[in-house]
Amino acid sequence: MNTAHADESLERLATAIARHGLTTPARIALDALAPLDVIAGQVVLFARPFLPHGYWAASMDALCDAGGWARLRDILNRDC
Repeated sequence: MNTAHADESLERLATAIARHGLTTPARIALDALAPLDVIAGQVVLFARPFLPHGYWAASMDALCDAGGWARLRDILNRDC
């Protein structure tokens, strides 16, 4: 997945998080789990076959590595 497409899908994810009023809890969880970004990416890879392949598939692809989690954290921190 290219970076522009990954960033766009993470922006959509961050917008959905904000729309539901979960920005602060998401930021807290992402900051607490930051040392486990690599493991979180592996969990996403494991869970992908069990998740629907619709709207959120691109976001899951973007979160398959530690860089995706860092970008999501940056987006949520930027928008506060």
